[in-house]
Amino acid sequence: MIYPKFLSELLDSSQRVLLTHATTFQEALDLIHETIGCADIAVKPVLTYELSNATKSTEAVCLGSDADWEGCLKSVTAAEKPSKPISVKINIMEQYIASLRVKLKIKLPSAVGAKTGRGKQKIQIMDLEHTESGDDDFDDGLGIMEKEKKRLRELQGKYSRCQLCGPDKACKVDINGNHCRLSNNQLCTWSMALVLKMRGVTLSTPPNDSLFEMFFKNSKPTPASSMAHPSFPFPPYMPMNSMNPYGMMPWGMPGMPSLVPPMSPVRPTPNPQIVRASGSNRRLPPIQSSDPLDMAAASVYPEITSFLRKLDQFHPKRDLLKYIPLFKELDFFNIDEIAKLDTATALRGAMDISLGNATFLLEQVRGEMKRTDRKRHALEAGT
Repeated sequence: MIYPKFLSELLDSSQRVLLTHATTFQEALDLIHETIGCADIAVKPVLTYELSNATKSTEAVCLGSDADWEGCLKSVTAAEKPSKPISVKINIMEQYIASLRVKLKIKLPSAVGAKTGRGKQKIQIMDLEHTESGDDDFDDGLGIMEKEKKRLRELQGKYSRCQLCGPDKACKVDINGNHCRLSNNQLCTWSMALVLKMRGVTLSTPPNDSLFEMFFKNSKPTPASSMAHPSFPFPPYMPMNSMNPYGMMPWGMPGMPSLVPPMSPVRPTPNPQIVRASGSNRRLPPIQSSDPLDMAAASVYPEITSFLRKLDQFHPKRDLLKYIPLFKELDFFNIDEIAKLDTATALRGAMDISLGNATFLLEQVRGEMKRTDRKRHALEAGT
C-alpha cells in the first residue's frame, strides 16, 4: 500500500512526514502542530491541503474536521497509482508563519515587518496567545466553518420572510424594487464575506461585485422581477415545509484563493407574455411567476436522475442513488446545473455529500457534457 505523504510549511523550509491511512484526524493534527512548532501555542493555524498532482488552477481544500480528513484520504486513494505515489501539501497562511517566527524568537527575514515592494503591505503580526478575541479568525478550521454556517443561517433567516416568495426561497429587493431570488452561490459568497469581515459588507449589504450588482446604484437597470410586481396584488403565501440544504460551506481567507470563484450574477427573469383569446377586448394584467422560467426542458444535457442511475451501475460502491431526492429538493434537474457549482467544495456546500463523491461526480458530469457537446456539434455539421 502506498501511504500519502504530508508536506508542512516549516518556517523557511519544508518537511515531509509519513502517515498511514489508519491515522486519525486528531493524530495527524497533533503531528502537524508538533512539526511546525505550534503544539504549545494557544492559537492554532487554519490548514488547507493540495494533492501533489493538482494543477495551478486547482484550489486548496479545507482540513479542519474529521470529514475533511476522510475526504483527503479518499482523494489520495482515488488519485494514487502504483508507479507514482501521491503526496499532500499542507498550506499555512503567511501571516501565521510570520507570527509564529516572532513568537518562537526566530530571526525574521527582511520581508516581514516591512514593505517588500511597491504597493505591498507589511505583514501584521498576530497575537498567538489569546483565543478569546472575537476578531480572531485563526482558530481551528472547524471554528471557521461554524462561523460561516452561523452567518449563512442569519442570512437565510433575514431573507426568507417574504410573503410573496415564501419561506423556502431567500430573496432580496434590488434597487429597482424587484424581488430577486438569492442563489446558493450568492448566499455562500455573502456568508464568506461576513466571516472575513470584508469592508462594507453587513447582513443588509452584500459584497459590491458582479454577483450582487443588481443591489447597487452603479449597476445597470434590471428587467422587472418575475417574483413580484408593485401593481399586481398577490394572494398570501401558503406556508410550506422549509428546508435547509446547506451543510458545511466552502470558505476562503485572506492570502488564500477563494474556494468559490464568482459566477455570473443571477438576474431576474423578464415577465412572460400573455396570450389573449381572439375577439377579446379585455386587457388582462400581467401574470407573475414566483420562480424563474423552467428551462430544464430546453437543456441538451441528460437529466440528473437518469445520469446517476447510469453511473450507479458502474460504481455501486459510491451509492449515488441516494443523492437523487437531494437534487430534486434543490430544484436541480439537468447535469449542467451541477457543473455550475464549479468546485467539489461548492457542491458539498449545497448538499450532504462526501468530498470524494463530490469530486467524482463533478468529473463525470464534465465528461458527459463534453461528450454531449461533441455529438451535438457532429449532428449540426452533418445538417
